Amino acid sequence: MVPNESKLLELLSNHNVTFFIPPYQRNYEWDREQCEAFLTDVIKTAKVNRSGGYVEHFFGSVTYFSDNSAFGQPSKLVLIDGQQRITTTMLFLAAVRDLTDDEGAKAFINDNYLKNSKASADTEYKIKLKQTETDWNVYCNIIFSQEPEGADKNSAVYQNYLFFKRSLSGDRKPNFNALDLIQHGLNKFSVITIELRPAQNSWENPQEIFESMNSLGKSLSLADLVRNYLLLGMSASKQETLYKQYWLPMERRLPKRISDFIRDYMQLETCKAHYKATPTNYKFLYASFKAIFDKSPKTDLTKGLCQYSTYYAYIVTGATTENPKVDGKLADIRQIGVTTSYSFLMGLLASWKEKRLTDTDMLTLLDVLLVYFIRRRIIGVTAAENKNVPELAARIEDIEQAEDKKAYLYQLLSSQESNSRVPNDAEVERQLSAMNFYNFKYARLILSMVEESLTKLRPKADGPLSIEHIMPQEPNAQWKSALKDDPAVHDELVHNIGNLTLITHNSELGNKSFDEKKKIYKEHEPLQIARTEIINRDTWNRASIENRAKWMIMYILREVLPIPEEMRHANNFSAKKPRSLSFSELSLLDEYITFTKDKSIKAQVVSDNEVLFEGKRWRLSPLTKELETRRGTVTKSGSYQGAAYWEYDGNRLVDMMNTI
Repeated sequence: MVPNESKLLELLSNHNVTFFIPPYQRNYEWDREQCEAFLTDVIKTAKVNRSGGYVEHFFGSVTYFSDNSAFGQPSKLVLIDGQQRITTTMLFLAAVRDLTDDEGAKAFINDNYLKNSKASADTEYKIKLKQTETDWNVYCNIIFSQEPEGADKNSAVYQNYLFFKRSLSGDRKPNFNALDLIQHGLNKFSVITIELRPAQNSWENPQEIFESMNSLGKSLSLADLVRNYLLLGMSASKQETLYKQYWLPMERRLPKRISDFIRDYMQLETCKAHYKATPTNYKFLYASFKAIFDKSPKTDLTKGLCQYSTYYAYIVTGATTENPKVDGKLADIRQIGVTTSYSFLMGLLASWKEKRLTDTDMLTLLDVLLVYFIRRRIIGVTAAENKNVPELAARIEDIEQAEDKKAYLYQLLSSQESNSRVPNDAEVERQLSAMNFYNFKYARLILSMVEESLTKLRPKADGPLSIEHIMPQEPNAQWKSALKDDPAVHDELVHNIGNLTLITHNSELGNKSFDEKKKIYKEHEPLQIARTEIINRDTWNRASIENRAKWMIMYILREVLPIPEEMRHANNFSAKKPRSLSFSELSLLDEYITFTKDKSIKAQVVSDNEVLFEGKRWRLSPLTKELETRRGTVTKSGSYQGAAYWEYDGNRLVDMMNTI
């Protein structure tokens, strides 16, 4: 490494170089708060220096390495660290340029900082800072004083440029000329430049240095880390090719969902659950990603990710599969929010698109999953789905080969533990009979599915659709008189499934009498569900509601959410299998774990079920008892589940076990 102190603007004004942000870097992500802090630092520095004092502002480090440039063009400096700060500086300079009336100053900013006078006009070297592909068009628009179009106007690049323009003009502008902010402020920003020389020094590995430098500050997402892993270490031309052909399409296909996709791709590959893709888990997931795909050629891995991102987009964004029926069922799964199923669904969609499953097969399997997930939500049991559903991916090949795929998938689902069971008819009937169905999160979906079963047409979710109380929520005098012989019926059954229907207009019905509502349902309401077991009644009372509830529930069980006959009254689960601690399954071999009651106590994992502590090999439970004895806090029983008292990277081992 070759570190040097430099002034920021001296670095940017060097006409012999052009800075390139490599494709493995994250897109520009600074937000309003960070830009405000930057502007505050510029103004403070300018005020001191303009008033006769002298102060500099340290702006951090800029790390880069030289790459081959086109003949006759400036040197190409590839940024490893400093991308966000230099981009922000360029946006600030562009804003000052566009606000000043001094044509000489405009030309000076353009020629010295924003553009490169030694580069050919028709090359990417002409702009002093080459952005990532996602930000390139909008950044070029700003540098060439052109108005961006479409979605580019919402990008962080353009929004932060506008922030600087607004802040330097109007009521918020500083008390002195914006050009002074460059001369007395930004001109005093100093940086440490660090040049890597990987060709001469093998230990100056850009990938390792990139990861190390980004371990502080705003953490990289899982997507950022994986992109870096896939592209860094390749030649610039290979990086550019892989990024444009495979990674960029993924970003466009799954905006802000790449990290979620990668985690689910890992689950599909390993057929087991992994932590959710949240900032606290990114590093742990990244370590697992590298371990899982360590032997996979990076080009092939990148291509595979790109291909499966298409399937993932069918699930999470509603991108069309070209089969409207499959699209509709995926939309229902998306509405239910069963994210735990996405890795398994990806595998099924891959099998379908690669012709190992037919259209009929795919629709059948999606039907089974919908019935399974909706029944479980009706009875309020969703536990263990995050662990057990990803494991189904291991059986996709068996599903492909099964003669009766519907029966086989039901067999898989009913062979799980109790908390992952397929609810039988008695469980669902009991809950639907007693629950407040009006406030049930999936009431509209279920009623829409009833209508679809009755008429073969699904009501449009984005249309004028609402849930109507036949006996109104706030009965008027006429309704109270009609119910006077059974006044408790309102409190007991107003939100019961038997008193509810789906209709396409609700605003005018409210407290209308039952006879008036019947006439509207019969003559003007297009939905069959609003007529069935309603318009054939003379009065609307407890018996009417209970009878319609029975019909609705039986229809749902038999026609909308049916399960195989042999499962309707069975206990559709297997006995719980005990789970023991396995350091291998947790990918913790050779790692250090920490005692939760004293973070200074650590032990090294040395086998699948042993750790090394004070030079001796221990099982975790006996070691926990030993430590509690030393602390004088051992329990009377002296029995400990060791995994509950030890953690790795802030996560208790017992919690980690429940995710595998």
